[in-house]
Amino acid sequence: MKSGMQNINSQYIQIDLARHLVVMRGEWSVFHADVIRKVLRQNKKILTSATFTADLSQVSALDTVGAWLIRQYLGMHTPSWQMTEQQKKLLDFLPAVAPKRLSLATPPALMTALTRLGERTVEGLAFAYELVAFSGLIFCRLLANLRHPSEFRPAAISRHIYETGIAALPIIGLLAFLMSTVVSYQGAIQLQKFGADIFTIDLTVISMLREMAPLVTAIMVAGRSGSAFAAEIGVMRLRKETDALESMGLDPISLLVLPRLLALLLTLPLLTFFADIVGIAGGALMSYSLIDIPPEQYIARVAETATPTMFMVGMIKAPVFAMIIATICTYHGMKVTGSAESVGRVTTISVVQTIFMVIFADAIFSIIFAELDI
Repeated sequence: MKSGMQNINSQYIQIDLARHLVVMRGEWSVFHADVIRKVLRQNKKILTSATFTADLSQVSALDTVGAWLIRQYLGMHTPSWQMTEQQKKLLDFLPAVAPKRLSLATPPALMTALTRLGERTVEGLAFAYELVAFSGLIFCRLLANLRHPSEFRPAAISRHIYETGIAALPIIGLLAFLMSTVVSYQGAIQLQKFGADIFTIDLTVISMLREMAPLVTAIMVAGRSGSAFAAEIGVMRLRKETDALESMGLDPISLLVLPRLLALLLTLPLLTFFADIVGIAGGALMSYSLIDIPPEQYIARVAETATPTMFMVGMIKAPVFAMIIATICTYHGMKVTGSAESVGRVTTISVVQTIFMVIFADAIFSIIFAELDI
């Protein structure tokens, strides 16, 4: 543009580059906002290249939309601006336009991945530390209760035994039966090709006693009872019931965590034993229907294959899985804060972490038993 008065739009705006002056005229209102905005956008580079003084003396009508356009493209008014007192009040009424943030360069994908890995590592270490501290607190409360057996809550323990054990028998039995039938069916199909049908019984018994029964039972209990532990305690935290217990001099760990832990320590080995029996029965049904092995021969083969060591390998895992389920789920339940959304999120996290830790512990057991040649 040449210096001097430059007509951008004679109806609304004129710019004098030499004096850095913007003269506005006409109606700066919502009814003409589209045209005015278009003119301002076309000359945005000019208006932002230097500090301009605005002259609003020729503006016949100004509303909040027009004032906002002035503030957006010319910024805050200065004492050198020419305007009426009413126009000044309207411009002062509008909030300041937030300065645009500089766009930061996108970090490399590798750097982003390493950053996220570091964050997850720190979160995992913090979770492991808090879980160990929570486990130690539970152990201390358990020792204190052992010194004073009257501190145990038999009513609460029996209720949780029913909920985690007796009420879970149907689903655990059905799941064990289905798992044994699947293992027997797949094993029989493959072993029939080599004329080794009889080893289908060995496959079913070994897999159920050593791995499938304790693992599947623990996963089912984690999803069924573990989620209930986290949700129940979480709702109590949300409703400040745990704070009320503390205000009355009662310990929430002894009242809420220990009964659930003790109940699960009793019921999970029994559920695992029940899953062993149902799984072997399911294998007997599939062996009879697929490879025509009568029940008498099946029972005799089971007696030859199933050793006390094999049975104890599965049973040893059950109490450890019970401690993992009860500790993680009650820990997350005690961490609930805020709203009902927190209960749902914590319940989901507790079940996912519990199942992961159960499978991880099972893998550790497998390595240990392999090294010990058990």
